[in-house]
Amino acid sequence: MNVLVTGILSEKAAQRLNQIATVDTYESDDALSEEQVVARLDGKNALVCLLGDKIDARLLDKCPDLKLVANVAVGYDNIKVADATSRGVLITNTPGVLDNATADLAFGLLLSAARRIGESDRFVRAGKWQGWSRDLMLGQELNGKTLGIIGMGRIGKAFAKRAQAFGLKIIYTKKSSDQSKESELKESFDADKVDLDSLCERSDFISIHCPLTPATRHLVGSAQFAKMKSDCVLVNTSRGAVIDEAALVEALSTNRIAAAGLDVFEREPEVSPGLLKLENVVMTPHIGSASQETRDAMDELAISGLISAFENKCPKNAVNPEAWDAFVKRLKK
Repeated sequence: MNVLVTGILSEKAAQRLNQIATVDTYESDDALSEEQVVARLDGKNALVCLLGDKIDARLLDKCPDLKLVANVAVGYDNIKVADATSRGVLITNTPGVLDNATADLAFGLLLSAARRIGESDRFVRAGKWQGWSRDLMLGQELNGKTLGIIGMGRIGKAFAKRAQAFGLKIIYTKKSSDQSKESELKESFDADKVDLDSLCERSDFISIHCPLTPATRHLVGSAQFAKMKSDCVLVNTSRGAVIDEAALVEALSTNRIAAAGLDVFEREPEVSPGLLKLENVVMTPHIGSASQETRDAMDELAISGLISAFENKCPKNAVNPEAWDAFVKRLKK
């Protein structure tokens, strides 16, 4: 194999890959341009990429030797999967291994926004604290409140597990309909499935855990904010574009909702200037999976899937297994 890696892998994953492939590693946090990616993919049959790398028909057509893309992320909205599938290019991702890390951060954002922790930290650092006051930085308790989860997949369920410990009543919305899974969620979390409008109307806190797809882009916008409680706290650790960011700025600045905790942004790394001016929003730089253990596990899974594919075994983390037969035919040429 000849492989391009567009970011630094863990030492263990890098050693493993280097044992079975000729590897070109781009060791910088600065993103490669499309032209640079195309140039470095010349003659290479696999790409290990990050979520900032865009893979589409134009790039794929310029890289005819490319057979597999291992995306070191659970989300793959940076890849046009249909374009890859039609060209016999297999796509893998890294699901499962980052569930707990992302759920931890999401809950940290929820607590920080609900209890105004970030705002209080800035208040103390600025020398504004003059002593105890009954009404100083009043926030919201979680116990007994209703939590709405948008997207009840692996990360959503990990978040729900944490929510149970804080005494939250859980409702959720999920695109797919599966009675057995709904019964399982009811048994595990006493969680009720509702539609999005009902979730917005009933929830004291809302956390987003759905993938970004054409159907979920701007899933939460002005119409949804209009239905939310004025003291609602919104958290997003999925993808920024699931929320209409302009509508979010409006909702926060007019106190349509109380606060937000955000790890992702619609045009990241650009952040709306409107958000930067607000005190009632806690922001982190897309660090949902940023624990050492999780990042190492993501690298390992990406390399395991790549090796499995080139050993003629369809990897369990294949995003488009329907491309497998075409991939195998291209592998034999």
